[in-house]
This record gives sequence, structure tokens and C-alpha cells, in this order.
Amino acid sequence: MSDEIKQALEERLAAYCYGRVRADEDPDYYSFELTVAEFFRLYDNKPDKTKLGLAGELVVHLLLPHGHDHLESACLYLNKEEHNVKKGFDLTFRDRNDGGLWYGEVKSGRVTGAQTADDKARERIGEAERGLDAMFTSNVERKRWDAAILDAEAALSGPSAASVKDLLRADFKTINQGSPAKVRALLCAVVMHPFDLSEIDAGSGQTLIDGVKSRGRFEDIRILLIQQSDLELLIEVLRASWVQAEAA
Repeated sequence: MSDEIKQALEERLAAYCYGRVRADEDPDYYSFELTVAEFFRLYDNKPDKTKLGLAGELVVHLLLPHGHDHLESACLYLNKEEHNVKKGFDLTFRDRNDGGLWYGEVKSGRVTGAQTADDKARERIGEAERGLDAMFTSNVERKRWDAAILDAEAALSGPSAASVKDLLRADFKTINQGSPAKVRALLCAVVMHPFDLSEIDAGSGQTLIDGVKSRGRFEDIRILLIQQSDLELLIEVLRASWVQAEAA
């Protein structure tokens, strides 16, 4: 949690939660103070497993631009209708390089028992892979695409928003007609573990990529592995920033 990351969290939180376009419309209404208050209304009343997932998704939103800066967020972090976890796809992104669409799935977990950090990363990526694939095959629900289209309207503007919405509708139509969609997948694993016991091996990412490619579920893939000794530190930093902002 460097000072750079803390600053990015404060500067970008409203855009993560509500979409960059919507947040820019009224900076006072979508201020850091009001946004973080809304976040904790959601976060503080959830069970530990849900909190872990919420924190994991937040850290992915925060860190993704550092290594994938060509991916432009087309999604919202907060549920738009109620104080609950977000429905639909965890992530959707527009690729600035070619205008294409990426779907993302985030899975978070703690290393337990005799597991290593690599074990947990492999487990979480496997679950993300299967879960995202099911959304396009055995567990297809139109509401996911409807939610993603609304997200794109709040996160993007002009031709970018129109293009992403067209791609989302086209993917659903393809699946609804019984054909397979060509899905570009961003699979994310957020692993919590004591660093003095084990760390994710540098070669694990490539091994996981090779495994996912061999199963042929996706047209293209990217994998993001994040390891953190205590993911709650992110939440503590956010809460401290909120208290400081309120005091000011």
C-alpha cells in the first residue's frame, strides 16, 4: 500500500464505483466522502466471505491500470439498484488497442491449512475460469448483459460507449441463437497469505495461462495474480482516508 496507491484509491474511487462519465458529471455529488460512505454502508454489513470478495474486486480495479493500461473500464463497482453485491459480470473492459471487449472474473481467497500461495492461486483461477465460461454456456442470463450495457453508459462516452454496447448485445445474440461467443477473458486471483510462509512463484502465471489455453474455453486470455499479506489493509487505509476527509 504505497502512497501512490493510496492516492490513486482516493482519486479514482468514485469512477470505480459509479463510472467515470457519471462521476465527472457532478464531482460534488460523487465526492470521495459520499462515495466511501456508500461503500462502507455496503461493506460493513456483509459476512466475512462477502467482504473478502468486495475487497478483492476493489484491489483489482485499483491495480489493473498499472499492468494493463490499454484496458479501459466499462463497468461499475457498486450495485446500482440496492445496497448489495454487484450483479452480472465482475468486470468488463474496452481494449484501447483494437476496440474489442474483455470480460473479467475475480476470485479472492485466503491460504489455509497445508496450502501454498500457488495452490490458492491455481484454485481461484480455476474457479474464475469455470464461472466465467458458465455465464456463456450453461448459466446464461440476459440480465448480466443488460447490467453491463448500463455500466458502459456510465463508464464510457461517445463512440467508445456505443461500440461496447454493440459488442455486448452482439455476444448475447450469438449465444441466444445457440452459437458460441468468442470471449476474451481476464481471470483474476487475489490471494491472501503470510509472505514469510510462501509466495506465488514467478512462473505460476504462465503455467496457469497454458492450462487455460489448453482447455480452449476462451478466444484470448489474460491472467492477473495479486498477493497480499492482509487484504483488510486496503479497507483500513480507505476507512482512515474517509475519517481524515470527514475531519477536514
